[in-house]
Amino acid sequence: MTRLLTKFRTHFTLVLFTAFASFAHAETPAADSTSADSAAVDTAPKLSPFDHLGHNMLLSAFGWPLGFHMLGGALTYKFSMENNDLMVARFAARQDQLVYGIAFTPGMMMGTFFPILVPGYMYFISDNRALNNTGAVAVQATAVAFLYNNILKAISAREHPDAELNSGERSRDFKWGFFRRGVFYGWPSGHSMTNAAMAMSIASYNRDKPLVVAGCALYAGYIATSMVLGAKGVAHWFSDAVAGTLMGASIGWYIGSVFYKEKVGEKQTPPKVTIAPLFYSDTKGAVLSVRI
Repeated sequence: MTRLLTKFRTHFTLVLFTAFASFAHAETPAADSTSADSAAVDTAPKLSPFDHLGHNMLLSAFGWPLGFHMLGGALTYKFSMENNDLMVARFAARQDQLVYGIAFTPGMMMGTFFPILVPGYMYFISDNRALNNTGAVAVQATAVAFLYNNILKAISAREHPDAELNSGERSRDFKWGFFRRGVFYGWPSGHSMTNAAMAMSIASYNRDKPLVVAGCALYAGYIATSMVLGAKGVAHWFSDAVAGTLMGASIGWYIGSVFYKEKVGEKQTPPKVTIAPLFYSDTKGAVLSVRI
């Protein structure tokens, strides 16, 4: 049974990778499309993951996505203080390991490898220009989310759930500082954040394709659910996944929007409100800038 389950997980993950990697290719011009449409695809400028990188890194953290980052933090406080995290973790720990393994282990495996495999296939391997450009957007969004997630984990050092030792105090066990528990323990969920960023950057860049948007949203939700309910709930607290998904999705949607506006020829305008951090030896804080 164990060998059969392992084989199922492997094949299921490979099938889903193939489907997801080609999903953003849906509705692009086929071989029998008009020559004008084909020429438009072939001559479209190829994007790079480094395009707008500095701008996107700054505003993914301090532009409008900051509201979603703050919401993720507020919900984490609420769910941990009211023991919602504890209840979900205990629920996951009580479930049948075989059934939940079949349901959610593929999601945990996909969450680990897809942020590398999917954008990598799109950008480096595919010979379709539209897919290359989608891949460039996804590479940048995933990298930005990964960077921010590791910074947050290094600072927060939140304890993971434990199927045998879960308690309200454990769910509130943060060790604020730098590298108190490395980058493997901490908040929010890295799998949820990077996969949401990847999926929603693809959705945002292809927002004129409803099936792509819906598929990407479902994928991000499945990964977050898998990180909470898979492996008897020992991977992450519920609020880790909620916060990671909110943060990653906002980063991905913002970065995808920048490239989408460029794709359709929409003029880029500077944000009206920006917040930038200050880290000088004699001054620490933030600067709020408002464009009138």
